[in-house]
Amino acid sequence: MAAALGVGLVALLGGGDDDGPTTANPPGPTTSGPPVDSSAARAAAHALALRVVMTPEDWGAGYTRGDPYERDPAGEYEVGKDCQGFDQAARSGTLAAISRTVRNDRSALDSTTEVRVFSDPATAKAFVDGAEDTTRRCTTQRYAKTRWSSIHQATEPEVVGLEQVMAEEGTQTAAADGGRTDFPYVLYTGRKGDTVVSVLAYETRAGVAALRPRAGGVLQKLQRRLEDARASAGP
Repeated sequence: MAAALGVGLVALLGGGDDDGPTTANPPGPTTSGPPVDSSAARAAAHALALRVVMTPEDWGAGYTRGDPYERDPAGEYEVGKDCQGFDQAARSGTLAAISRTVRNDRSALDSTTEVRVFSDPATAKAFVDGAEDTTRRCTTQRYAKTRWSSIHQATEPEVVGLEQVMAEEGTQTAAADGGRTDFPYVLYTGRKGDTVVSVLAYETRAGVAALRPRAGGVLQKLQRRLEDARASAGP
């Protein structure tokens, strides 16, 4: 899955807790003037991410906390050349990264929203571009015993207010214990300036068509929450 809420699938929406190989991340671009990666910048970014990332109540009736519920900070899910996924620390230039999972009675798997605030738009764009490249490169992926197949870029949801949107769809074909599954998922990722928002939605009782409007609605809600949080924070 994509390296975002990929993991591109589970991570993208949230890794970082498990041991695994790591890769070096390139440094973010340098800028003149005061440093943007300061304790004050990180605190502001963290406060912003907390206002945007969604709770079960934000999803609607019937949703409860997943397990684990929150990763703060969330690491990054990466996919190697062999299409094997692993967790690593967030890249240089990440000021805040928070993911939260929810569940309901329609699915045995948790759905996730994630918010990442970077030091500049270029680093945020590189994150989304990397996730998109992984989707194109690995149509099947594995993470320990978990497997996904039929991974592909999908039609982008109609979401306003974002500068960049990518869509991934696929199917989980093996669970964490290696048992066979057939659970479709939708992963939508959007960027506005230096901030990336993502939603990963699973469904175990219906096809992927039922997921698209639900996930698209969540991504639009994340965009609106981001706009409101930016406006409240002021210049």
